[in-house]
Amino acid sequence: MTEQLATEAVQPRPFPDRQAVLRAAVLVPVTVAHMYDTHPHGPLTLAATEPVGAHTGGLDWDQARQRLVARPAPARVVGARIEILTVGDHPLGHAVKHPGGEVSWPQWAQLGDTPVAWHGQPELLTEGTAHPCRLHLGGEQRALLVQAEGEHGLDFNEALLRVTRPLAEALDLLPPGLDRTGALGRLTALLIDRGARYLVPADPHDLPGWEAHLHLAYRALEAQARAHRDERPTPATAAHRPVRYDALVRTGDDGGPEIVLTPVLRRGGQWLAAMDPAALDLPHYRGAGW
Repeated sequence: MTEQLATEAVQPRPFPDRQAVLRAAVLVPVTVAHMYDTHPHGPLTLAATEPVGAHTGGLDWDQARQRLVARPAPARVVGARIEILTVGDHPLGHAVKHPGGEVSWPQWAQLGDTPVAWHGQPELLTEGTAHPCRLHLGGEQRALLVQAEGEHGLDFNEALLRVTRPLAEALDLLPPGLDRTGALGRLTALLIDRGARYLVPADPHDLPGWEAHLHLAYRALEAQARAHRDERPTPATAAHRPVRYDALVRTGDDGGPEIVLTPVLRRGGQWLAAMDPAALDLPHYRGAGW
């Protein structure tokens, strides 16, 4: 756990500009094969989102103005690249039913611990026989996936704000007339007093090190939010994994039984913050200002 002094204030929670975030998001239609190639070790992936242009900037000494400045300048908005399956049916391969009712799902359709509810005519499945399996994704399910992945886009931008806003505000509060060492000491004290110790690198005097540390803090916040949404969802948030799969057994085009998997997703409510800077474990500065 990151050390926190008892006198440090809790940082006010910033809110991303949702419309700007939505405009910066790009939907990329992909296939099940692509999802398996890029996420081979987890359960069947329906959508995946990564940040684009997450530039947190750095810190520099402006010799002409005799001031600390944010340079290079940080991004204003982080884009989101949302890879998502298309609406329709996606062949997954073949599933095999074993004695006792256990089913071995195709390589592309490992379901992990997601429950499966059987419908139709499951008695048509023959033990030891490979039956064709497909994924069905309807328009409503895809819309819910877009909603859930959009939460990651908001997280990307809240993480950016939690890095860039405290630094910008502290820089604005620095009085004129300080030398480089004095300005760094005052900036460090301001960030600590405002609950943003996690932004101060282990060696504040190393100006080039600020850029790398700020980006590290951003990635840690983004990863914290992603883990929270994926591993500890609540009824108030969108489900980033299916609540269950409905498995419909029906007669296929070849006259034999086939299995159609349909993901069941929970409709999310209001977007809520999912990160806690105080819980970050970063190699930050552990002293006080000077």
